[in-house]
Amino acid sequence: AALAHGPASEEALHWTEVRADLAMLAGDAARSCRTWLAVASARLTAGQPADAPAVETAVDRAHHQWGRIGDPARARELGAVLAELRGRVPGRREGALDHVRRQLRQLQTQG
Repeated sequence: AALAHGPASEEALHWTEVRADLAMLAGDAARSCRTWLAVASARLTAGQPADAPAVETAVDRAHHQWGRIGDPARARELGAVLAELRGRVPGRREGALDHVRRQLRQLQTQG
């Protein structure tokens, strides 16, 4: 799809979203989170507005999967990216960015 339609095309992004869901179903929260973050970034880079439903959904799903990452180092790494995206895409849930920041502070105390 990326070769036929371009990496930021709806077709390519659809299959990236499918991969994110498959990672979630396989229990790989870090991979799912990372993939949802990539989808959100690609949509923003393609010019979609921060309040577009597909952008908000991607960030919300990344946030949800991030909360399921068991490895503190991976959670810190992806949390920094998520915090940056949450600053741009706050979503409809009030306090989402504050939640990421609180969790990141807590992760800093975990070796």
